[in-house]
Amino acid sequence: MRVLRFFDPWKGELCTCPPKYTLNPYTGCAHRCLYCYISSFIPRAFEVREKPPFFSALIKDLRECDKSLYLSLSNSSDPYPPVERERGITQKVLELCRSEGMPVLILTKSPLVLRDAGLLSKMQAVVSMTVTTPDRAKAQLLEPGAPSPQERLHACALLAQRGIPVVLRIDPIIPGINDSPEEWLQLLKEAAPYAKQIIASTLKLRWDTAKRLSRVFPKFQKTLPFYSEKRGNSLYLERRIRFTLLSSLREIVHSFSLPFSTCREGFLELNDCKCDGSEFLNQ
Repeated sequence: MRVLRFFDPWKGELCTCPPKYTLNPYTGCAHRCLYCYISSFIPRAFEVREKPPFFSALIKDLRECDKSLYLSLSNSSDPYPPVERERGITQKVLELCRSEGMPVLILTKSPLVLRDAGLLSKMQAVVSMTVTTPDRAKAQLLEPGAPSPQERLHACALLAQRGIPVVLRIDPIIPGINDSPEEWLQLLKEAAPYAKQIIASTLKLRWDTAKRLSRVFPKFQKTLPFYSEKRGNSLYLERRIRFTLLSSLREIVHSFSLPFSTCREGFLELNDCKCDGSEFLNQ
């Protein structure tokens, strides 16, 4: 494979994703999230750039790849940056996937995915929308380049009306910033009517994310001593804190009769189904 790659970016023991391919149509991400991990390994991480032409290679890969797997689009850079309105690169990728029978799991924070609802409704596709908080002002600080939580949730409702499965990611959970059960309850009240699954993950800390978060949220510095579990290039919260946070959220999720899963946490007992939303690709 030259364009499609097998997904396992961290090669971590806690990753429970099913076998799948991954592709990032763009390099860099416009959302500029304070917690974003890609700035630790992608130069000019918050500057969106087009890749060298790759469609001929993608066509070849799609014709040769294992169609029992699926394509995760995308895991490092949002597939719907503002420039996608004019360039349509992600749309072209989806058209090729549909023509070649490749199922697609879309990870995004952008309501621009609505533009492709007609296409997605005619193929095996799931949209995984990340909303870290329902608080518009807080979200503007955390994710200064991203659409508002309300725009994202409205897009999810419209996608679901078109019969496109939608899962919601509350990711990352950051102690002292978006770990309030009241916030989770408010978010789930809005999302429950159309979400198929809730996925959550705690912040995996990198040196540069700690600096950004501490600058904008000074109280975050008080939580730094609790990031004491080293895994790969990231620092995890202490296991007991992670388990308490995720168990509390799971209980709220279950009160809405929705399945819950965690991402790269090491708590398989908390997962009700596949950890990335791909459970619903065949629905």
